[in-house]
Amino acid sequence: MSKLRSSAAVGTLALALLMTACSPGTAGGTRETGGAADSISLRVNNATTYSRNFNIYSPSTDIAPQISLIYEPLVRRNVFKGGALEPWLAESWEWSDGDKTVTLKLRTDVKFSDGTPMTSKDVAFTLNIPLKHPELNTGGQTYVSAEATDEHTVVVKWKKPAQLDFYRFALGVTGFAPRIVPEHIWKDQDLKTWTNPDPVGTGVGRLTQFTPQQFTLETRPDYWGGPFPMKTIKIVATGSDDQTKARLLKGDIDFATISWPNAEQEYMARNPKTNVYKTFHTGGEESLLFNLDKAPFDDVNVRRALAMSLDRSSLLKLAPTGQEPANACGLEPAVYADFMAPECEPQALDAEGARKALADGGWSVQDGQLAKDGKTYPLGLKVVQEYANWMAYGKGMQDQWKTNLGLDVKVTAVPEENYDPQLNDGDFDMALYWTGGSNGLYSVFTDQLDPETYVPSGKDAQYQNQGRWKDESTAPLLDKLRENAGDPEAQKETGHQLQKIVLDQVPYSPMFTADWFVEMSQARWTGWPEAGSTQHVPHSGIGPDIVLTLKGLKPAGA
Repeated sequence: MSKLRSSAAVGTLALALLMTACSPGTAGGTRETGGAADSISLRVNNATTYSRNFNIYSPSTDIAPQISLIYEPLVRRNVFKGGALEPWLAESWEWSDGDKTVTLKLRTDVKFSDGTPMTSKDVAFTLNIPLKHPELNTGGQTYVSAEATDEHTVVVKWKKPAQLDFYRFALGVTGFAPRIVPEHIWKDQDLKTWTNPDPVGTGVGRLTQFTPQQFTLETRPDYWGGPFPMKTIKIVATGSDDQTKARLLKGDIDFATISWPNAEQEYMARNPKTNVYKTFHTGGEESLLFNLDKAPFDDVNVRRALAMSLDRSSLLKLAPTGQEPANACGLEPAVYADFMAPECEPQALDAEGARKALADGGWSVQDGQLAKDGKTYPLGLKVVQEYANWMAYGKGMQDQWKTNLGLDVKVTAVPEENYDPQLNDGDFDMALYWTGGSNGLYSVFTDQLDPETYVPSGKDAQYQNQGRWKDESTAPLLDKLRENAGDPEAQKETGHQLQKIVLDQVPYSPMFTADWFVEMSQARWTGWPEAGSTQHVPHSGIGPDIVLTLKGLKPAGA
């Protein structure tokens, strides 16, 4: 099916609501009146120091954070609209050649921070970096050519229909999309070793100060999106979550994105007029992932029983972060309302049904272990050691499985740095993990249900299908989603079938909404968003959403 399709209507940089301010303060969440009222400070990650490496294509993992305020993508992904792509540096695009070619029309008013206009030559140069240097293709780009055809037009080609591959041009949390760089500065550099200490980009921020503990960006008066309400943006290295909490309460930083169980009492109550903690659904879930490569999890009756015997609402009360029970079909209603199957609801506790499922599969419980045909199977659950909420949920799940099924499940806390490698290698029985997301239906289901990405335990799954799903009946449905990327009705029909697989076969069991956790202060800035009424995420790690966040703020009292 080949159609000519155009992008969403072109618009100027949207105004938004969100973000915080900076300046020193006093303990207890109150603030002094002095200080830099025209500045804002952000906590981006848990680093204790930063390196002055702004080479966004560097193979090094030690790159300065918050690049999204300096370098920008061509398109923006709206996570609250099922990952719909919207204009950014490209003001429109059009598909042709059976969806194998996209013609991008660029904004004509964009300048780099050194005053040089951005043209199609800069865009084509940027897009050709991963083609000339495949080892730097960290975003998994699949296009085969990019050519500037006039000053503000770029034509990009693929070997196969590529509307879904075009999503890789938009920034998400990982930030691996192509971000446009100035050819006149980058063309003579060794991109493998260059650290780009004085970055020049199209973004609102211009680097003015740098130390290992903090760097400062000055907002540009000539930014294509218009002026910003603050003059400077400070990126502060705060260290661990506990250290970040202390600095939020002291008033040293104004904005952070960390999970904070009991934040209502520990943060908001300290100063109800200024301290704000909110959650925003990511469009995905925190799910119970089963290792389908091994018994007893290769039996759907066992998976059903383990999923049905948990009371998700009571688990969330063990570490109240603002999350909610997830929809059992793997879609977040707030993001995918148009595609939801009518029978899909959060999984309710059904201990009797869980026991029946085990009996239907010929399973019994002996001395706390599942037993069948004379063999017993010990069960284990892995959680991330640094996540306080996951630690609490893991203990609660252990208790509920013991109470409702008589099962003894060993809970293992794994350091965050080792967690993904263990799941990728299949080194687990069950684990809490993220599924779904706001990148569109295809991404939601292909991440864990594509049999073509199956590898046996012991081999690296490379962040795909860590649960080891290999039912070939799923592949044609995923193919339909890809083939009908521009047909909402066809997507809906196929989406319902995939939701039924998740609901009936329980390849994984959605547990809780996956949320962005945001701490904000209204001491110096107002205009914070409300979940459900904003079209961008107040999250420092997501660009261009962070740009919209900052732009929408107003000085307190204005």
